[in-house]
Amino acid sequence: MKNLPVAVVVIPTYNEAGHTAKMIDYLFTKVFPKIKNWKCILFYADGNSPDGTADIIRQKQKTYPNLKLLVETKKEGIGAAYVKAFKYSIDKLDADVLIEFDSDFQHPPKDIPIALKEIENGYDYVLGSRKILGGSNPKGWGFKRLFFSEVGGMIARFIMFFPTKNFFNITDPTTGFKASRVKGFVDVMDIDHLYTRSFGYKLEFLYKMIKLGAK
Repeated sequence: MKNLPVAVVVIPTYNEAGHTAKMIDYLFTKVFPKIKNWKCILFYADGNSPDGTADIIRQKQKTYPNLKLLVETKKEGIGAAYVKAFKYSIDKLDADVLIEFDSDFQHPPKDIPIALKEIENGYDYVLGSRKILGGSNPKGWGFKRLFFSEVGGMIARFIMFFPTKNFFNITDPTTGFKASRVKGFVDVMDIDHLYTRSFGYKLEFLYKMIKLGAK
């Protein structure tokens, strides 16, 4: 039997014990079984949460062999967590695709198979957007977060892509739901030397992927 390509769903956590168990069960029982063309691995990068998030994941590892955990010695930012998980996924898990995801269900788990289908269709980089038909900002966001998302996203698009077609094609540069092809893209990127290891990594990673020619 031919080995299936490997898709690693990476979720960074910090003090997210409240919904982590629910997300793990949902992915392994509702989402991953429906994905026939990929071997799906769920990888948590926990920032040494004091609320016991990592302990919940360890308990779930007894049930789900394809559940992996990396615990940082200290919280260094979401970008740092993703970099560590990406490197491990490429070096140790033979990842073909890396999916960035949130643990609190703000990203719809049902969209993971859609993202992988687009990778199968020849795309190298799949972005979940809040700015297209059917998309929306999560409920409960305050004015400050909405402001930075809307205005910051527009400024980022203008600086990085104007006047190219990507200014119009990439509608949500700060999205946290992305699927990235590894071969020829993430595996050749110098992710050890990002300008920031906090939220801004998203924009730098996006820019680097596009510069590498990602479709």
